[in-house]
Amino acid sequence: MIISQNILGSFEVSKRALQSHQAAMNTVAHNLANAATPGYTRQRAELAPVAPMNGVEVTAIRRIRDRYLDFALLAETQTQGKLAAQENLLGRLEGIFNAAPGTGLSAAMDRFFNGFQDLSVNPTDPVLRVAVRDQGQQLVATMQGLQGRIQQLKDDLTRQIQEKVTEANGLLSEIGELHRQILGSGGRPTPNDLLDRRDMLVTQLGQIIGVTASDRPDGTVQLVAAGGGVMLVDGAITTPLSATINGSTDSVDLTVGGLALTPSSGGLAAVLDARNSATGAVKQAATDLDALARTLIGEVNRLHAGGSGIREHSALTAQNAVSGSGVALTAAGLAYTPTSGSFTVRVHDAAGALVSTVTVAVTAGVTTLENVRAALDADPELTATITSGKLTITANSGRTFAFGGDSSDTLMALGLNTFFTGSDARTMTVDPTIVADVTKIAGALADSSGLVHAGDGSNALALARLRTKLALGSGTQTFGDAFGALLGRVGSQTRQAKDALERQAAAVQALQALQQQTSGVSTDEELISLSESQTAYAAAARHISTMREVIQSLLDAVR
Repeated sequence: MIISQNILGSFEVSKRALQSHQAAMNTVAHNLANAATPGYTRQRAELAPVAPMNGVEVTAIRRIRDRYLDFALLAETQTQGKLAAQENLLGRLEGIFNAAPGTGLSAAMDRFFNGFQDLSVNPTDPVLRVAVRDQGQQLVATMQGLQGRIQQLKDDLTRQIQEKVTEANGLLSEIGELHRQILGSGGRPTPNDLLDRRDMLVTQLGQIIGVTASDRPDGTVQLVAAGGGVMLVDGAITTPLSATINGSTDSVDLTVGGLALTPSSGGLAAVLDARNSATGAVKQAATDLDALARTLIGEVNRLHAGGSGIREHSALTAQNAVSGSGVALTAAGLAYTPTSGSFTVRVHDAAGALVSTVTVAVTAGVTTLENVRAALDADPELTATITSGKLTITANSGRTFAFGGDSSDTLMALGLNTFFTGSDARTMTVDPTIVADVTKIAGALADSSGLVHAGDGSNALALARLRTKLALGSGTQTFGDAFGALLGRVGSQTRQAKDALERQAAAVQALQALQQQTSGVSTDEELISLSESQTAYAAAARHISTMREVIQSLLDAVR
């Protein structure tokens, strides 16, 4: 009986060894089959002795992972995702401003100022006047075109944010489902392939929206949004992202479960910053372009409003409306704010003789449009009215009027005798009065007696010299300088983003190589392991065969 128990025990040891080494060979075969599978982690059958003297068993099929390395790589890939998005959008922004030689904004401004330079030499030439108008319209078209393309990029970024949110939510849902399967497995068998798939999805999610991952004892990972501390994944529970357009702030708001989130890494971080932040590349470019346009409009209109054309006005309506005729001009919602000073209106008869002069005093914070109307209307040669917040000045029959100097900027603010309308790159246009009649281009200035002399091009010359005025950058930049600075900043940001992305890609590649060394499948190593398992398996099988022979011999002896 003792002998038979020993034989049976030995038989059981060999059987257990056979099963264990078969599992080890199956694991090796699984590794070899997935050697080229993205995200696959090499697995190893963990063998342990069964006490006392009862052979060997498989305690676990373990993934060969270095979680510290995994989490380091996750962080670096998230940074790479942010830099890749930055480099892409900055490249697109740079492409907006990199016009072909002679076709960009700098060339358009040069042609515009050159037009006034030419007009100053021969201010009565109708061809030159048409050229100034056309060059002004070309400048407007260029400004509007640039701002329109920037707005299109903003719209594209908005769509990109929404697409990334949808993609991230899909990944969150899939991670949650994998976690349900992992939890449902109870750890037997070890759900290694599910864990591999989960880790790959976490990496993809991190490239969109940075996450901080921490392992849970049950095999799941907890994911918290980097930069906001908002829980995204807790076991099988996931919380989706939401992106909404905020019209009041011209931004896209990102939330998780109703909580605001500002990602610090991942592609969404770059896109949201560029789209939303006042200092983001896209908004900053739009702001700088608007500032350039606004200053150009203001400087040109300030000079133009105080000048005279070949043909004076018989009637003229302001282009800009006030919010209330009884409200101080400085608080009446005008794009440009009048200051304390005065402007002059001179009335002439059909022969060009001066008939009357009206000087309107303006006090900042006090003078209203009604005050201006009343002062003009007090001249018997003029009629001034207000309709829908806009001032209209009409001369008596046989009379015309022109404007003298304006130290208050009221004419510019109201849009009277101006060259441009609008206040930024999007709203900028050539004044309809000039579009309809180029004789109204104010290339001349009245002399001290209120008369305009034929051939006077002094105001056109002053307008041409605006090209070199230090009107931007707190008095340090010309219009050309300001646009050049805009181009330089965008170009520099693009180069910096490209360089940073290249460095980050190298860092990620180095970590991926280390991870591959740790977790990747080496065919040579697996073949060695297979050979060892096959040898052990064969030995166990041989032992079982021997035990069978012994048992058979014993049975034969009994017979």
